[in-house]
Amino acid sequence: MSASVGESVPGDLGAPTFHALFREYFGQMTRLAHLLGADDAENVAQEAFVKLHQRWDTLTDHTRVAGYLRTTVVNMSRSRTRHLRVVRRTPQERPADELSAEVTAVANWEHQRIRAVLGKLSRRQREVLVLRYWLDLSTAGIAETLGISPGTVKATTHHAMENLRKHLGDDLGGER
Repeated sequence: MSASVGESVPGDLGAPTFHALFREYFGQMTRLAHLLGADDAENVAQEAFVKLHQRWDTLTDHTRVAGYLRTTVVNMSRSRTRHLRVVRRTPQERPADELSAEVTAVANWEHQRIRAVLGKLSRRQREVLVLRYWLDLSTAGIAETLGISPGTVKATTHHAMENLRKHLGDDLGGER
């Protein structure tokens, strides 16, 4: 016959009740967890008592309960502090701000419009603009990539921008 949690085990007249153990050791286990660095020391102590409660009917030596609780609190505190180190080291991702449907529609329309105009430019003008404004290459980098002189890059960029303005209007901005 097993004893309920609040009672002593029959035949073990000196065994404390679970409630008495909780009252006696809860404060100690909470302080232990706190001193070991657990961020939620009371929860660690409570979980240790839950684990003890789950094993209550199988305990044969109630004099070792305090040691069992201490071991459980130490192991759980280690686990919590290890988890906290990982969480604090991992950058928290912020969800990207959602764009409104209108903003997305206008951006898609503008991108399609720019791609259509880029398609009307000569191959070299299109290459120079893409290398300059998409890859952010310098004049020297563009010249090296295309195998042309830096002066040709500058002239081609100027002519390409003029063609873009002509097809898109002056809303592109920039110098003329």
